[in-house]
Amino acid sequence: MSDDLYIGPTVLAPGAKDPRESSERTAKFVLLPLVVLFAVIVLVFFVFFAPVAIDGPSMLPTLRTADRVLITRGAKSVKRGDVVVLIADESGAKTELVKRVVGLAGDSVEIRNDVALVNGVQEPSLGQVTSELQYSMSALAIIVPAGRIYVMGDNRPLSEDSRYIGTVPLSGVMGRVVAVFAPIQRMRLVH
Repeated sequence: MSDDLYIGPTVLAPGAKDPRESSERTAKFVLLPLVVLFAVIVLVFFVFFAPVAIDGPSMLPTLRTADRVLITRGAKSVKRGDVVVLIADESGAKTELVKRVVGLAGDSVEIRNDVALVNGVQEPSLGQVTSELQYSMSALAIIVPAGRIYVMGDNRPLSEDSRYIGTVPLSGVMGRVVAVFAPIQRMRLVH
């Protein structure tokens, strides 16, 4: 027999922890995600998009009063059906409006009982509220001039839009509405 006796691996008593290791772990698992989250919030809310509060019933049911939406910064081009935030000149006062683009430059737009016919074709129903009021509006066909757009609210009986203020300049479009981000129960993309 040998004098060497093997009893298995030896467990060393833990020594004092290095404080640098603890702070590195905190930085890695807490601070780094917070910095990334802050950067994403800054990019979303201040670089690529802008937050806007909705006020009024003209875009029901798509958008409600107190909805907070994100709009793109600027809108180089818009297409029919886009919901946009724009600056309109109403009776000499600049007003921010949220409306749906119905007609583009060169389009013929005619309104029959609050429904738009664009180039002779009825617009697709994109959430418009049907009128429960005893009246609806009709308007003769117009050709949308170059550099302008024809806009209407989805809640046609309660919307002050191109039927009243005329076409609006494309340059007045602040951005396209892409999402509702508050209140939380209304969070969704806007089409």
